[in-house]
Amino acid sequence: MDHEPVSPAVGYRFTYGGRTLLISGDTAQSDNIRRFAEGIDLLVHEALSPEIIGMMEHTAKSLGNEILAKVMFDVPDYHASPREAAETARDAGVGHLLYYHVVPPIIVPGQETLWLNGAGDIFPDYTVGYDGVSFSLPANSTEIIQTRKGM
Repeated sequence: MDHEPVSPAVGYRFTYGGRTLLISGDTAQSDNIRRFAEGIDLLVHEALSPEIIGMMEHTAKSLGNEILAKVMFDVPDYHASPREAAETARDAGVGHLLYYHVVPPIIVPGQETLWLNGAGDIFPDYTVGYDGVSFSLPANSTEIIQTRKGM
């Protein structure tokens, strides 16, 4: 995982019964993830909206909160955007993309569209993960079943 200056950062790849999933861990877009995600069933990828975080940085600056503004300035450097995660999913040929560790949290109607910023046009087979969302990958199958929607 590419999460400098914060280190170490790890991801996990699981294979069982002819099925594979990869959990990215905190990371910027990375060729390493793309390589390990090649042809997998489910890519569970963290993502951060640089556009919304940029608005938060601007607001923090305007309020005189330089510490928060600095954090908001720095974090996009070591987190993938939804579009970058979608590019990774597309380029690796994954079956489904599940966004998790969604930053900032999606809390108001319409915010998901802003957060995605067109990522669905890059890779349309995705789910934005909310608390409680779950998937099943039946062994020796190609099915990817969302068993709970979350929230």
